[in-house]
Amino acid sequence: MPLKIVDLPINGYERVVHATNEITKLNCIISIHSTKLGPSLGGVRSWNYNNFEEQKADALRLSEAMTLKNSVCGINFGGGKAALNLNGVKKTQDLYKSYAEVVEKLKGSYLTAGDVGTFKEDLLSCSEITKYVYGINVETSAPTAKGLFNSIVSINNFINGNTNLEGIHVAISGVGKVGGKLAKLLFKAGVKITASSINPELINELKKNIELDEVDPEDLFKVKCDIVSPCALGKAINSDNVNYLKCKSIVGAANNQLDSQKTAESIHDKRIIYAPDYLVNSGGVIAIASEINKTENLLEKQLDKIGERLKLVLSESKKNNESTDIVARRIAFQRIKGS
Repeated sequence: MPLKIVDLPINGYERVVHATNEITKLNCIISIHSTKLGPSLGGVRSWNYNNFEEQKADALRLSEAMTLKNSVCGINFGGGKAALNLNGVKKTQDLYKSYAEVVEKLKGSYLTAGDVGTFKEDLLSCSEITKYVYGINVETSAPTAKGLFNSIVSINNFINGNTNLEGIHVAISGVGKVGGKLAKLLFKAGVKITASSINPELINELKKNIELDEVDPEDLFKVKCDIVSPCALGKAINSDNVNYLKCKSIVGAANNQLDSQKTAESIHDKRIIYAPDYLVNSGGVIAIASEINKTENLLEKQLDKIGERLKLVLSESKKNNESTDIVARRIAFQRIKGS
């Protein structure tokens, strides 16, 4: 058989597998962090990884983040993630069909969906092989952006004592599907927007619809503003730029926005309020869960609850003088423990 699946025993993870197929060039790692609340749910990231260790680290990190996200946002799913290596590999239908074979062999313990680098046509290929693929017809960027918007309203209320966003200044790093939609929602609410992107075409397209100030990507985190919103890839806030931050809070769509615990401590010491990414960017997975549970009619109410849950985290953080990340993690793991 060309498909080979090897279990990778990892402490703290329920199951991690490395799957390869010499014919289709499949090289993927599926990490199931937890199924305590239900089947693990998380997308497949298709990325050019430099080596196996980098790929494995990404799968592990992202699957744990999905456990936190799915728990803290209140859905009954565990955390899982797949990392598919495209380095030197051409994307084909057969590649994703062989990936789907692995998903099928996990017998529903892992439910897959889209992620960075994985698109609708890839998921359609998967659906020919396995029933455990979701989000094919779910547009996740809009609910993710709405959840972020609700979170910004909550954090502004926490800091300034009102829900009116008019006149505040938000700096957005990355204006793709989520960042672009967030910028439009904020502009409509009267927010001053500063934005950056490695793709100038995205900025130019956005300028056709809203007013914004453009800065180079390396300067975005130096902008004096109320809120910085990382909406591109992870580790946007890191040891290289954390000391340049001139904002009151961080609320963004990117997963794993902070590169280390030391950076998280630096942010806390600077009295910058960090809205845990796995809470505020949970609109997309909530939308997919709504598809699975056939509760699409309740989606807007569930997105509103993101802001309410952030309010609880902010209050607990202030009361106990703890970082928001510590509070959100505690809430997530308490729910898992009580399941």
